[in-house]
Amino acid sequence: MKKTVYAATIMFLITSCSGSWDEEGRRLFHQGCMESARENNMDESAAQSMCDCRLEKVMKKYPDFSEAMEHLQDIADDPEIRACK
Repeated sequence: MKKTVYAATIMFLITSCSGSWDEEGRRLFHQGCMESARENNMDESAAQSMCDCRLEKVMKKYPDFSEAMEHLQDIADDPEIRACK
């Protein structure tokens, strides 16, 4: 995923959410993923599937939203998360 999309989303997320994954945190993560996929000309259906998978894996690996936000680079580089297609 593109770092620029994450950067804009991160600032908003850090200031608006903390703790476990609430609806807003899930929505914002998914939205950032979808924007990145669109920038890479990914088919909408494939992007939806990939982003759903990535969100699920990130939430399992980082059950605390604020912890996930502290590890965005690790998330972006994680081969298991990147394997979502």
